[in-house]
Amino acid sequence: MIRLNLLPHREAERKRQQEQFNAAVVLAVIVGGIIAFLIYGALVAAIEVEHENVAVLEGEIKVLENEIKEIKDLEAQIAALQARQRAVEDIQADRNSPVRMLTELSANLPKGVMLTKLNQKDLDLVLEGSAESNEKVAEFMNNLGRPEGWFVRPELVEITSEIQTMASKEQVKVFKFSLKVALLRSQAAERPASAAPAPSTPVATNPAARVGSAALAASGN
Repeated sequence: MIRLNLLPHREAERKRQQEQFNAAVVLAVIVGGIIAFLIYGALVAAIEVEHENVAVLEGEIKVLENEIKEIKDLEAQIAALQARQRAVEDIQADRNSPVRMLTELSANLPKGVMLTKLNQKDLDLVLEGSAESNEKVAEFMNNLGRPEGWFVRPELVEITSEIQTMASKEQVKVFKFSLKVALLRSQAAERPASAAPAPSTPVATNPAARVGSAALAASGN
């Protein structure tokens, strides 16, 4: 009977397979390392590109910030120049304001109304005077509130009635009044009446009735 000893052959086959496995592992490690190195290089390159893009954007942002600062400086200079221009225009407009104001008051003053005192603060006036009747005061206020005129927002402050003795010994009832009114600047008054803005404080639609009620209250006192 023939007997074969296969132990050395099996051992050699096992050793060969082990060497193949080791070689495959080493090859896989090498290939994986190469792939990882390539991926790392690509990521590093992408990061460098992004850093360059960020640097470019930061430079552009700084340029824009400088331009915005220059624009703001120019806007401030323009606003200052416009303010100076308005101040000069206001001074020129107000140069003849006293003469114009007195002329307009005289033109709007009805017969039977006399002014005794005038106080002015900026463009606000306080007028005091006397009239023959309530209707005369109402007419005066209507004249001051005309859209095409130089005055706006006439407002009655106070009206009282009293008896005065004339030079002829005749006793006459007079109405003393005080009212407020605002004077328009030249540019505003020279605009057409249709373009004039509505007054912020509404004027009474019936000044005569308003004046009359105040006079009756004063008479009752």
